[in-house]
Amino acid sequence: MGAYAPPQGGYGPPPGPPMGMMGAGVPGIGQRVVFNGDGGKLFGTYLLFAVVPMIVAYFIMGIFYAIGMAIESAARTGGVIMLLFSLVGGLIMFAGILGASVMFANKFYGFYFEALQLDGQPCQYTGTPQELAKVMVINALLTTVTCGIYTPWAIVKTKEFVDSKVLVAGQPGRLTFHGDPASLLGTYILGMILVYCTLGIYGPWFANNIFAFMWENTKLDGRAYQFRKDPGGFFGTYLLTIILSAVTCNIYYPWGICNILKWEAERVA
Repeated sequence: MGAYAPPQGGYGPPPGPPMGMMGAGVPGIGQRVVFNGDGGKLFGTYLLFAVVPMIVAYFIMGIFYAIGMAIESAARTGGVIMLLFSLVGGLIMFAGILGASVMFANKFYGFYFEALQLDGQPCQYTGTPQELAKVMVINALLTTVTCGIYTPWAIVKTKEFVDSKVLVAGQPGRLTFHGDPASLLGTYILGMILVYCTLGIYGPWFANNIFAFMWENTKLDGRAYQFRKDPGGFFGTYLLTIILSAVTCNIYYPWGICNILKWEAERVA
């Protein structure tokens, strides 16, 4: 009684390494969560689905702005033509950035779960950009009209959607999220205030609180995870990611994200 047992339906092995492998030097032994993502692989996705679409979107807006200026100079309509072209260019840019954000997020989740093992079992993300777009657009609208107060609900809605699209050992419905956004609201508001007031120094403490909320409300086959907070230990990884991303014009960003995700996974039990 009280021992772990997967639900009916042939759902994978119990958590932990297979019998007979203890002490065999297998990476991640003793960890319930292992992340082996490579920054080089993520860089290609980041470049193709985030950086390039952003550049193209701004380039198109610049073209519309230039055309509007040229026509305005010739027609002299009091700025009406220029305003019209600027609005059209702005809408195209916004749509392009939104589409790129959805595509990159969907690709990122695919990358993340492909590199993730939960209780020694492989994961796979099966969500589509169309499904994710519905969640992201609604979240963006509600976050905007509530001046950011809806953010905890947006975080929870996104996590619920993503986990519902994850297969663990090829089987759906095993990974679930049960977080209460209202309980995150105070942590989020205080965290944002302290991050702002400390010029980002409070970031590792805030991040650890978010990590804990996410993992401690995540269950695999009904069995919850725990996150061991270590803000001081996270500070070096956090600071290195910010500094190297800044000095490399964000080229280092994929490697920094992978380092953060590995650090996070190592502290989940």
